[in-house]
Amino acid sequence: MKRHSHLISVAFMVVACLIAAREYYINYQIDVSLGQADNVPAEEQNLNHSNQTSPMLIGCSNSNEELEEQYQTVEIRKGDTLGSLLAKFDISKQDIESLNKSLKGHLNPRDLKPGQAFSIQYKKDQQGVQLLGAEFKPSLEYTVVCERNEKGQFKTQKNTVELKTVLKRVDGRINASFYSAALKLGIPAKVVKEAIKALSYSVNFQHGIKSGDPFELLYEQYEDAQGNSIKPGNLKYISVVAKGQLHRIYSYAPAGNCAGYYNARGESVIRSLLQTPIDSSRMRVTSGFGSRVHPIKGFRRDHKGVDFGAPHGTAVMAAGDGVVLKAGYFGDYGNYVRIRHAGGYETVYAHLSKIASGTRIGASVKQGQVIGNVGATGLATGPHLHHEVILKNVHVNPQSVKALPTTHLATKDIQKFNKFKQEIETQIVGLPMKNQLASNDLNDAVKNKIA
Repeated sequence: MKRHSHLISVAFMVVACLIAAREYYINYQIDVSLGQADNVPAEEQNLNHSNQTSPMLIGCSNSNEELEEQYQTVEIRKGDTLGSLLAKFDISKQDIESLNKSLKGHLNPRDLKPGQAFSIQYKKDQQGVQLLGAEFKPSLEYTVVCERNEKGQFKTQKNTVELKTVLKRVDGRINASFYSAALKLGIPAKVVKEAIKALSYSVNFQHGIKSGDPFELLYEQYEDAQGNSIKPGNLKYISVVAKGQLHRIYSYAPAGNCAGYYNARGESVIRSLLQTPIDSSRMRVTSGFGSRVHPIKGFRRDHKGVDFGAPHGTAVMAAGDGVVLKAGYFGDYGNYVRIRHAGGYETVYAHLSKIASGTRIGASVKQGQVIGNVGATGLATGPHLHHEVILKNVHVNPQSVKALPTTHLATKDIQKFNKFKQEIETQIVGLPMKNQLASNDLNDAVKNKIA
């Protein structure tokens, strides 16, 4: 009996020890955990706690829903549509259709081009993804903004960017060509082409100018409130020295008339015929007027016109107002157009790849009107325009035709024009220049009265 009681006592002692050991271990673990927590930043403690309660933000309480509003800029690539891009963000078909409906009258999504971008605002909640708005910038001049109102409907408005007009003055020197020199100085291509057009009546771009000749331009530029250049405006003035002669041209609008280009004497620079009936920036003279060895037939004979090499398809313009005498295929000339002008002049355009619709026998054409495109039809070694000028049945060099100005300013307009010239000159002096040396050469030309 005593032995049995002794065993029971030992058993109770063992159990008591095990319970004491367990409590010690638990207390030790608690102390270690608290000690680690003291060394962990409060941000991580909160993050860990948050992760325990909400491993994903989707499905959080209403107080956190605002955190789910997201903004995204989307770039358009080839083959993309507005619907396909929005669908990538799990935006519902219903929202996409509502957005397209709201855009009507403001923006056609099909007009969006690869490389452009737009921004969207959307929200994720328990019901899914909800589109809140979108902003498009189809042009630098305006934006189109769509927003979801309190009723859940999209409302769209077009916001015009306010632009201011500033004058830009650029001075430079011609290098390989006037066109490339002007572009390198940052002059917009639109302005450069206008300058070439204005000068083409009096300046031979192939032989009349050389590397190092100075030029100066004054033109308008449209800028936004931050001073960013948005688009070019009109050419106001250009001067260039060619073969030692200064040419100065002003853009001036007489009372009740459209703006035109006039020289310093108030005479219109638009002469009866263009010396170059093709974009000067895209061509070169490949064969001049006069005796030459024919490149295909191999014998010497007179070349009755000038050949302008240019890329296939380059537009060919009528050199002056007139009536079409011939239009069609004409032997070695290939596709051929002949136009009769005032003063006994006729012009020829040959080897065209095609003749423009409307250019037919008896049709009237305007100076600068496209009558065809450069090609190599007929007897030709490559794409070029063969251009002839005929005066009273005699072929003359197209690049040496001198005609009197077609328009003079009326006496009542001369005084206003002279005042306008003074304003231009004042503006030029007041604007910074990029090339002091070029400007000095132009000033010397004026002093020497070579204008």
